[in-house]
Amino acid sequence: MYIDSELEFDDNDAHLSSAASTDYVDTLAAGDAISPGAKVVAKISTAYVDAGGGTIVATLQTSDDSSFGSYTTLLTGPTVTIAAGAATAAGAVGVTLMDAVIPPGVLRYLRMYYTMTAMDAGSIDARIVLDSDKLLDKGL
Repeated sequence: MYIDSELEFDDNDAHLSSAASTDYVDTLAAGDAISPGAKVVAKISTAYVDAGGGTIVATLQTSDDSSFGSYTTLLTGPTVTIAAGAATAAGAVGVTLMDAVIPPGVLRYLRMYYTMTAMDAGSIDARIVLDSDKLLDKGL
């Protein structure tokens, strides 16, 4: 599978507190410029560890400006709970934070935002893929 770096939000990037993805996607057009059936997929790529038992929630946001001063949330993933002190199954490599078709309402820019308690370690892969892609790279 070929991975288009222009469609990546995070590539094994560490996120240890609430923050936006490392990169954003510029659709190059206002309005719904995303291919029908395109999905956003975000997974844990390096196991998360939290000293106090924290959570991670991934959201997909869109904006008409790249600074995301004003944005709309398009999707919200499930709450993933990390058990205290260990990279348990809930925080392990390959756990899905989001896997959903991008809905209508996309503005020019897209980004992921992760709401989490402070983590000791861990990282995320997130990108836009076509539904027909074989998600073999890095477990995506």
